[in-house]
Amino acid sequence: MHVRELAQALLVALFLGGCGGAAAPAPRHAAAGARPAPAAAPRAEAPAEPAPPPLRLPCEGDDLVGCTNGCADHQIEDCVTLGSMYLGGAIVSMDVERAVGLFKEACVEGSARGCLRLGDAYHDRLARADASGGAEGAGGADEAALYWHVRACHAGANLGCLAAGRAYLQGQGASADPGRAAALFRRVCERGNAPACVELGHLHAKGEGVERDGAKAVELFTKACKLGLDEGCLLASRSGDVLPPRD
Repeated sequence: MHVRELAQALLVALFLGGCGGAAAPAPRHAAAGARPAPAAAPRAEAPAEPAPPPLRLPCEGDDLVGCTNGCADHQIEDCVTLGSMYLGGAIVSMDVERAVGLFKEACVEGSARGCLRLGDAYHDRLARADASGGAEGAGGADEAALYWHVRACHAGANLGCLAAGRAYLQGQGASADPGRAAALFRRVCERGNAPACVELGHLHAKGEGVERDGAKAVELFTKACKLGLDEGCLLASRSGDVLPPRD
């Protein structure tokens, strides 16, 4: 090998060695220290639900002390039972005014039974209509009975609907209105009230307030029969073929 070739080879080796020995710069993201992952936030505990109020049964119909205390504690149905005691006069001295006040308060608070008992008190003439005015005033006991029976009906008392329907049918407390009576009877017949089915059946048989439909009348009488009302059985079939269910 000539001296010139040897010198060139030596220069190439030195050049390659210098390039390979230089350290590559570290990537910028690798130079920075990794941040530790944030600690998980502690899970918030759900607030404890308040304990349900203790079960409290309605007072018995002959428990004067229990009903008085319950009514004082705003147990509305206890007030109705207490009012019934004052209206009956067997457990405590009769006090119609006190009874009416208890029934009215309970009715206003949403007790269907309170409205019903109040309507019954006027219907049975145990309570007098207030001639000075008010919802039951000036119109007499029939108007008062109808007013409170309608409220009982709207609050969910089937007997209130039945009583109000009969009042409209007979024109007691308001002008006779068979159509309105039929609507009330239909509402509670659908809920399973047998006397209401019989009343509605009579209206269909005569065509009062509803279209005349003998087949519909028999259907309603039969329903009343199956609900256990003997009158419905007699009306549905004079031959006695339709009988109420018996245990």
